[in-house]
Amino acid sequence: MFKTRLASTILLAIVSTITITCTTTTDTPLIHAAASLVDVLSEIQTRYENETNNKVRFNFAGSNLIANQIINGAPANAVILAGQTPIDKLIRADKTTQSQTTQILTNTLVAVKPSNSTASHETLRQLVDAGKIAMPDPVTAPAGEYFQAALQELNLLEKLKPQIVPTLDVRAALAAAESGNVAYALVYQTDAITSPDVQMAFTIQTQSEQTRPKYYASPINNDTTSDDFLNYLQSPTARTIFTKHGFTQ
Repeated sequence: MFKTRLASTILLAIVSTITITCTTTTDTPLIHAAASLVDVLSEIQTRYENETNNKVRFNFAGSNLIANQIINGAPANAVILAGQTPIDKLIRADKTTQSQTTQILTNTLVAVKPSNSTASHETLRQLVDAGKIAMPDPVTAPAGEYFQAALQELNLLEKLKPQIVPTLDVRAALAAAESGNVAYALVYQTDAITSPDVQMAFTIQTQSEQTRPKYYASPINNDTTSDDFLNYLQSPTARTIFTKHGFTQ
């Protein structure tokens, strides 16, 4: 399952790169969004389109990959991305501005283990010598930056580094735990609650703002419909759906 899910994630990234440039003839605005938002935004999209009769399209991928695609000319009307790093990339490339960017969501860092695991570790410190740990790679995923910052804050990065198995993104880390290929995986709470094949081990307790996952929305080549959809994300209906999926505002 791990290999299948990881392969699917990589294929999605490749297909996204190839195909989004072939879908510019439609008037339906294209919104690029972090892969960790696919379930919740798909539900919100359905509600929005039913209520307004407007249509939007999504390209879901890793946030850094999305930023790189747009900088390299991929069409986009708006983005909803995880972490400040991909937003900063877009700002430096004059694709958007900080004043146009709005923080809309936060998430929670957790550790999960396979559903059949009997291990009882309750903190990151207790994971030293506790087996392999899947973690999103900070190079490819903003989630990895948050987990790396958490390990640094707790002075555990060097101690746990030999056990860490880097993955493309959060979903790939989750898949590693689902398959039993690792003893633990560091993932977002919202991803953890989607899987019956893992159990929550513990919430990662930290103090610094750099360890608090954030999502940002920003127009790129904005239009009336994509602007309206970004505004809809602040509505009571959208907030209720976000909360149901484990996000906080």
